[in-house]
Amino acid sequence: MSRKQPPGSGSFDRRRRRILKGLAAAAGSAALPGYLPNAEAVQSLPPLPDPEHCGIDHIVVVMMENRSFDHFLGWVPGADGGQNRKYPDKNGVLQSTFALAADPQYGYQGCGKEDPNHGYSGGRKHYNNGRMDGFLQTVSSPNDLFPLGYYTAGDVPFFKGVADNYTIGDRYFSGILSSTFPNRMYIHSGQTDRNTNTLPYVQQAPSTLPSIWGLLQAKGVGCRYYFNDLPFLGLWGPTFMPISKPYEKFLVDAAAGNLPHFSFVDPFFGASGGESPYGVARDDHPQSDIRDGQAFLDQIYNAVRSGPRWDSTLLIITYDEWGGFFDHVAPPMAPVSDAERTVVGNDGRLGFRVPLAIIGPRARRKHVTHLQFDPNSILNFVRWRFGLGALSARDSTSLNLAYALDFDSAPKLSAPKFAVPHRPSGFGRECSTGLHFPLPNLVSYEFLDTILDPVARAQAEHLAELQSLRRLAIRSGWQI
Repeated sequence: MSRKQPPGSGSFDRRRRRILKGLAAAAGSAALPGYLPNAEAVQSLPPLPDPEHCGIDHIVVVMMENRSFDHFLGWVPGADGGQNRKYPDKNGVLQSTFALAADPQYGYQGCGKEDPNHGYSGGRKHYNNGRMDGFLQTVSSPNDLFPLGYYTAGDVPFFKGVADNYTIGDRYFSGILSSTFPNRMYIHSGQTDRNTNTLPYVQQAPSTLPSIWGLLQAKGVGCRYYFNDLPFLGLWGPTFMPISKPYEKFLVDAAAGNLPHFSFVDPFFGASGGESPYGVARDDHPQSDIRDGQAFLDQIYNAVRSGPRWDSTLLIITYDEWGGFFDHVAPPMAPVSDAERTVVGNDGRLGFRVPLAIIGPRARRKHVTHLQFDPNSILNFVRWRFGLGALSARDSTSLNLAYALDFDSAPKLSAPKFAVPHRPSGFGRECSTGLHFPLPNLVSYEFLDTILDPVARAQAEHLAELQSLRRLAIRSGWQI
């Protein structure tokens, strides 16, 4: 494939000057404390190769749901993680973190427990002016310690395989300290037009934000969005229907070597039955069984590593946001547009750390990268690789994910199989007991107004958000 690279994209010296210039500007701005890597770190990074000859022609991105770094990957050797901590509850009593899988009240799902708060205002309570100790301040029941639970290496065998063979990132922050919809806007657009889970047609019109998909299509770069039950690109109405296919087609395309240059894969969200409270999804969102999420990721990895394009593919796996679970690293600030600041109401605070896995022949082996990344880092990598134009206010400040890769050595083509259990019927059970309120199969906003219990209302609201997006995507013409 031959594509004209953008000015300066093949020159590390020019890029270094731009980054250092951005560092100098950030140093003089109170709005961006600690956002960019320090100058010494940037100067020590090796030069990037000509993107057309970097050895990566196919990029696959997968975004899962609602897990923080310490909660899910705090056990990774060499990473800045920690799973032995204490946090104050609402009475000021320090409560200890604990292993979820070993606790019969929680296990792999947390059935019947409150979905931890992960909204815009709740995130700021967790952040608590940088003290990072407010994770129990948003629970309704003092006996519910779900936000302090964690999983060990044995509980997440897919990520154990990544840690043993590829690259884990321990400084990947989500795009905004808020919930799913705005963060999924960030992975596609590098910005957001909402700071809550507002919905097209019902609460907000379809998005008109520019996206990486528009840039790819304008340049003639092959791209495809693969989804299971719920197309989040439906937030743009019918715009991206022509480049979208069901997840099963991803498996076929990977096996046949027909993956486009850029692919994005969304998991099964359980939109009809609900992630929370029913726990029937495969996306890792509570109360879904995380063993099903591990099997799903392993299926994607196996499809990519077994396909004929493995030698030129990079697989990137991350999460939309922290899901209300504890983490000890305070997220920094990042630039936002004037519209995002004034109209959307985003103060520019990045979200808490979430897992990042980088897999492929160009990924460093058994490595933890401490470089600071965010969703725009992935978008900058795609823009760099395919010579795309500008996208958002973070174009020049988010570090290109390419800096985490190994371009100095020959590509490592070995692709070991991970010891991840698979169960055709799934591991999880439907959380049909312990609910605070009986929920109908189809939740309406009128029904929400009848719920007084705060936990039950939160459960119903989450179910309504996914169900509504699904119905509205169908109304736009999506075949689901």
